[in-house]
Amino acid sequence: MKSARVFVALAAVASTLLATVSAQRQPKPYTIEQFLDTTSIAGATFSADESRILFSSNKTGIWNAYTVPVAGGPWTPITSSTTDSTYAVAFFPHDDRILLTRDQGGNELNHLYVRTPGGEEQDITPGDKLKAQFLDWTPDGGAFYVTSNERDPKFFDIYRYDAKTYARALLFENKDGYFPADISNDGKWMALAKVNTGNDSGMPAILSAISPPKGALSSEPMLTKGDMNRR
Repeated sequence: MKSARVFVALAAVASTLLATVSAQRQPKPYTIEQFLDTTSIAGATFSADESRILFSSNKTGIWNAYTVPVAGGPWTPITSSTTDSTYAVAFFPHDDRILLTRDQGGNELNHLYVRTPGGEEQDITPGDKLKAQFLDWTPDGGAFYVTSNERDPKFFDIYRYDAKTYARALLFENKDGYFPADISNDGKWMALAKVNTGNDSGMPAILSAISPPKGALSSEPMLTKGDMNRR
């Protein structure tokens, strides 16, 4: 009888402890208004002097570009659009110019813009029916690569832009539907990917030699994670 009473007492204590822990672990409720009022942040690159960070946020309801001191502090708006979402791409490696991207009225035809420290903007990928995307900088920061489908809406070619004059040269003419993925530091090789079917996510890649200015290829297959998963 005594052991039965001890068991009941222990069970009561355990139940109380569990209830207390459960109460302490209850998630904090939020209203739908609070949920919809969340702020998103994307991307982050350092300025040339590494004193500021460039990023994008929808804190105003529309995506715009901002900077913030590395040490912390208030955000400084770089753009203040109330209609078209604008996204930060990167600071230029050696000065305070900034690369931005935006489409026009939600048409998803993004262009690349250079914004000067004085606030002037220049569309360096002009055209009515093209989509352009930043790919990468050269290691010395003297040039950068851009993909664009201005030649053929179905395919993205690769262009090399001079970082000072924005003069460009066609580096790779894409005639086979590959997706440009990366370029080697010496600018002699590129990684390309291609989807086999809508249900094939392996995206086998090839490593291709660049022969400027026409972008002639000599390629060899690369074994990707997707390829290994299919074996």
